[in-house]
Amino acid sequence: MTRRDKLPSKSARIRYTKADAAQMLSISVRKLDYLRAEGKIVGRLDGGHIFFDHDELESYAKSCPAEGDE
Repeated sequence: MTRRDKLPSKSARIRYTKADAAQMLSISVRKLDYLRAEGKIVGRLDGGHIFFDHDELESYAKSCPAEGDE
């Protein structure tokens, strides 16, 4: 078994906590809260905690303008 076989696939994790989601997007938790309040990113409530789907984070990241497109 190689090291590559031990690593989870990119889509193995389907949801993230606020802290993990912010880290994944390279933004602060506060910025993530602002984006959520503005409806630019959607969180899901589960057991009193907010989680963010992998696809939602990926979609938001791809919606940001590319360098030079601003």
